[in-house]
Amino acid sequence: MIKAKYFSEKEFINCVPPCSLQDMKQSTIDKLDMTRERAGIPLVLNSAYRSVEHEKKQGRDGKSAHTLGMAVDIRCNTDSNRFSIINALIAVGFTRIGITKTYIHVDNSTSHSQNVTWLY
Repeated sequence: MIKAKYFSEKEFINCVPPCSLQDMKQSTIDKLDMTRERAGIPLVLNSAYRSVEHEKKQGRDGKSAHTLGMAVDIRCNTDSNRFSIINALIAVGFTRIGITKTYIHVDNSTSHSQNVTWLY
């Protein structure tokens, strides 16, 4: 059973598409909890687990870390929050970070390129 210190089942149900905390990998949740603690601000999730079918319906290849339960998109709409979140993500050991104006993608998939940060 997947457990989280700072994240509730409701937060995953509110993601797009809706999912469950139980769809996630414990290692990802553990790192997100450490990130939340270090950043000192709530991490609001826009998206977490997404099925292969969902990804393909969106025109993607279905091989995203989201389909493995190892990725989330964290809402971020201020520069100071963005700095705090990214700083904390790196400090706890995340090595895959994508940045937009409104969210930060982070994952700990080992089957994708490591030590990368990208812009959407």
